[in-house]
Amino acid sequence: MRRFALVASVLGLASVAHADDPRDVFGLPPKKQTKPESEDVRDVFGFGKKQGQEKVDCSDGTGFPCAGSTDPLDEHASPYSLVAWLSGPYLLSLPVADATHDQVANYALGATRDEAGVVIGGANGLENRWTIEGAPADNVRTGAVGTRVPLAFLKGMRVTVGGFTARDRVSTGGMIDAELVDGTDDHQVEARAFATWFANRRQRKIAPGSYFVRRGTVDDGPGGSFSVVATGPIGDLAGGTLKYVAGVAPELSATEFRFRSATITDRDNDGMPDGLPGVVSTEGIDQIDKTPLTYFAPWLARLQWSRGAHSLDLSFVGEASNDVFFLFNSTLQAAGVTARNFVGDGIATWRGTWTNTRARAQLAWHRQMRHEFATDPAAENIPQLLSAYVPTTLPDDPLLAERCSDDNPATDRFPNVPNCPVPVSWFFSGGAGQLSDVTGDRPSVTADIAQRIGNHVLRAGGTAEDTRLVTETHFTGGVQIRSLFPTHMQERRFADPAQICHPDVGESCPTVDEFVTRHRTRYAAAYVEDTWQASDDIAVDGGVRWELMWVGPVLHFSNEWAPRLGASWDPLGKGRSRVWVSMGRTYAMLPAGLGSTIISRPKTVDRIVSQFGEGRSVDQGAVIAVASDVKPIAQDELTAGAQFAVAETVLITTWLQGVWLRRGLDTTTHGFDNPGRYGGTPALRETGIFATEVATAPTAKTVLRIGYMYGQTIGSWTGAFDPRQGAVLYAGSDYDASSVNQLGILPTDIGHRVYVEAQRTGHIGGVPLTVSTRLTAGSGRPRSVIGDSDEGIIFLIPRGTAGRGPVTSQANVRLASRWRGLDITLDLFNVFDRRDPTNVDEIYAGGIIRPIDHGESTDLVFLKTESGAAAVRRPTYGSATAFQAPFAAALGIHRSF
Repeated sequence: MRRFALVASVLGLASVAHADDPRDVFGLPPKKQTKPESEDVRDVFGFGKKQGQEKVDCSDGTGFPCAGSTDPLDEHASPYSLVAWLSGPYLLSLPVADATHDQVANYALGATRDEAGVVIGGANGLENRWTIEGAPADNVRTGAVGTRVPLAFLKGMRVTVGGFTARDRVSTGGMIDAELVDGTDDHQVEARAFATWFANRRQRKIAPGSYFVRRGTVDDGPGGSFSVVATGPIGDLAGGTLKYVAGVAPELSATEFRFRSATITDRDNDGMPDGLPGVVSTEGIDQIDKTPLTYFAPWLARLQWSRGAHSLDLSFVGEASNDVFFLFNSTLQAAGVTARNFVGDGIATWRGTWTNTRARAQLAWHRQMRHEFATDPAAENIPQLLSAYVPTTLPDDPLLAERCSDDNPATDRFPNVPNCPVPVSWFFSGGAGQLSDVTGDRPSVTADIAQRIGNHVLRAGGTAEDTRLVTETHFTGGVQIRSLFPTHMQERRFADPAQICHPDVGESCPTVDEFVTRHRTRYAAAYVEDTWQASDDIAVDGGVRWELMWVGPVLHFSNEWAPRLGASWDPLGKGRSRVWVSMGRTYAMLPAGLGSTIISRPKTVDRIVSQFGEGRSVDQGAVIAVASDVKPIAQDELTAGAQFAVAETVLITTWLQGVWLRRGLDTTTHGFDNPGRYGGTPALRETGIFATEVATAPTAKTVLRIGYMYGQTIGSWTGAFDPRQGAVLYAGSDYDASSVNQLGILPTDIGHRVYVEAQRTGHIGGVPLTVSTRLTAGSGRPRSVIGDSDEGIIFLIPRGTAGRGPVTSQANVRLASRWRGLDITLDLFNVFDRRDPTNVDEIYAGGIIRPIDHGESTDLVFLKTESGAAAVRRPTYGSATAFQAPFAAALGIHRSF
């Protein structure tokens, strides 16, 4: 389920494919026993095969208990990478229902989540590189995951959280590479179906002193999905063999929107709304429920041809989906916007495999499209009205207009107060307003070669990406109207970008119905790398990567040099262990969405008419100028760790990671620049992480994976995403005012994190049963105290020093059994229905206030305005704005053919 992206942790269960053999669940061959189970003590405790029972291939490093690749020519081979291989069959054995790969990538050691995605190495969820079969599949506009791959389509994914080599295509976060299901030698079909149910969400409390004409709540409704994946041979072609993979995984779900409108009351007729200064008392007008259906339909098609040393893969993977959004302080006609989305990747990869040489060439194209339109067809072709009052006539909501009217003494029950004031923001009516069509394209080309020469493996390669983002924006009805009072009208249109718009009413100002912006980024890289096998158990790898990162014609970083070096020792030999150390530099991959800050944005003109006359206001679409001599975002990393296989049944991993972001990019008072170049706090981020994990064989009767992490992230810069501001794309507000107190604990500081995955297969009364769990617990997010001052947003005390949120924990369970050839599963998410806050309102006060330099929480009671008056604490400060997802259940069936 897509909604499980917000589930911070999961606990899982394996489906039982056969009454006696859980290995079928993982798509692995039957176990081979040298003795009957009754004579093998390992089977008594469920810990799988004993040493020497089965030879494990560690050539690509994905087998258990491999600590690394034994084939130095393998394209993923690295003696020092902090990488986790999460196989598709293993993930499907956990209670993930119909999840996609981005929702479980944080299961890797060293990874957590924020609202934007996977958090790695102190970076936020928009700083990772997402690839499919090595081809870039990031969201063109933001850099988040672009193409979501259902686990049913997944062979496995590599999550690399550190220790990057020169060949790695990485930004300032991590790398997540999805490998798709391969074709098979015989025809096979895997079919799954799920029915899901969700408890109601925990809702935000109504803030004291606040009122909206119409409020709303959102809950997840029931849903269902199924997936079918077929694999098999096609036949011989051009002297080689041709195989296919085809799959679909559609999902249909409901979302329950509830709208409640109300008037304020004044039963004592004192001219003040009842309830103040607490929660305002209201009297209901109506309650309306809407339950739109949304769909998510992924698809996969692959052709795989191989002949001798050559192989060619043609892969097409993508999704079609829709989203529905509603405003609440609005008429229902004007409230809804629906978006249809399409995301697709075409990937062609040739590989050559010889004894001492490996080569790869890849062409790929990533496309994403989004089309927005009014949910209510009646709102598609009429202007939207944003008013600071409820209009006396509302053709789309006459009951609301009647009950909110203050003009009829006969029906006005509380004449001493306005019935439906609009104290903040706007009330929306009429059309759907501003809508956009967005098209993004990213063609890419990649080539690599590796050559063994004696004890050395020399590598060289290069890649290029050309990203284009086109946004077409229009207003329904061609205009958007704003009104502060009934005799005031401000009509907004898009000005013609090719002509001059004069601010004087008497001069010309040509307009257009649709404004188009085009933003382009270019990324190129080349590398050389040498892996020296100093002895059978010692390897040294070093290389340098050159990168180019351009954003339109205004921001060019053409010489980003990234040296990367590491060494490892395999004391146990044959890939069963490694002790390593590494260092390296990375640079940020900048998304095309940054173009709206530094390249172009819509140009608008407002015609203002009131009893005071007519005027014109022109927004020329000015952007933030890029400062001269600006430098790229640069980050350095150092890692050290060890990994050992114990008796081929347990793999122990422990490592340390230090990450230092040397400089960032953001909007400042000097333009788009490296903050701190002209004084003040520079944009810094420093992260230290300790991580350890103990894992047993995923094919044993008892499976355990236990991990612990402790990390601290200190700095002054949150990057492309801030939990308070959202996806700012390096255009946040932190450096628009004072930088005092910005240095502190950042939101990506993970504190303590622990997870436990456990699976056990057996029988109860002759019925095969599998139970598995994933338990997680972690420190709450650091909290800050913010002021909304006359100069902008400021940190009243050092960032992140106002304590932490509550410990976030979650327990999910799967129960599975087999009946007449069907695997039946029941996934229970958030079994104990924990609904702790995950984010809070951090704005403490507003007005003409200043930071308390190096202050503490106890100093806030002394905060004063510039006039000397005590600052007024906002009643919403510290109130929860987001919560853990509630309890949910998914009933599933699985059948193999």
